[in-house]
Amino acid sequence: MKDPTIALLEGWASDHDEIQLETYETQGRLDALHRSKESAEFNAVLSCGGDGTNNEVLNGLMSIQQSERPTLAILPLGSGNDFARILPQRSPIEVLSALEKNQPTSIDVLRVRTQNKQWYALNMITCGIGAEIAATVNRRKFSLPPAFNYYVGIIQWLLKFKAPVLEIISDAGTSKSRTFLGAFGNGTYAGNGLGLNPQSSIDDGLMGVSIVGNVGVYDFLRYQSILKKAQKVKDARLTYSTSTSTTIRIKEGTCAFETDGEVLDRLEAGDEAVIDLLPGALQLI
Repeated sequence: MKDPTIALLEGWASDHDEIQLETYETQGRLDALHRSKESAEFNAVLSCGGDGTNNEVLNGLMSIQQSERPTLAILPLGSGNDFARILPQRSPIEVLSALEKNQPTSIDVLRVRTQNKQWYALNMITCGIGAEIAATVNRRKFSLPPAFNYYVGIIQWLLKFKAPVLEIISDAGTSKSRTFLGAFGNGTYAGNGLGLNPQSSIDDGLMGVSIVGNVGVYDFLRYQSILKKAQKVKDARLTYSTSTSTTIRIKEGTCAFETDGEVLDRLEAGDEAVIDLLPGALQLI
């Protein structure tokens, strides 16, 4: 039986002779990446899924030369949909109508490089407890309701996480501390609606840099409503800034990294990751 969203999209396209629509249902992890790598012949790619699907599509598109790179459109059908929270809320037909009008906006893209990997992110890159929560949430995302899954994952890791010592170098300066979470945002939200980077914008040429020090369960419960509103938490253990590039050096312990909710790498003491902001690298409708 055909997916109802695909049937709706194909039905709309059949009524618009000037639109050539090709649909593709992914079959597993990285399938969207491989398919979007082959999309240079198209004007636009519509990603129908959540942040993980969007991330795969982005990485496929970024392998295409910028002058030939298709425009990206998003139809949020995933569990978290954190990037889509900052976009206009549109129905599938409204998204298709916007594609037909073809008036894209240039947006920034994040790139992270470690010793072994290079990857792109549309929404946010986090290190520390954020990556551990993402791994736990992804393992059980088909067995628990999304909001409950994220909430339980956050509480579980706050109770047992051993924060690494990180040296973080950005346009704002250099800091060295035991760090629970580093959040480097193009978008604003992560973790199913937590506004970790209220200072971020997708088209200003800067990434939001939010660093969270030694916090616990009580702090999360106390500040949860503020985070949901994407407001800055007034606590000396949290700092907010912006930067064009950020280097994270692991001085003590281990530190995992995730991109748009998908675990990327786990670094050890002596390793480093570099996160760059690529201004206007992608067209978005």
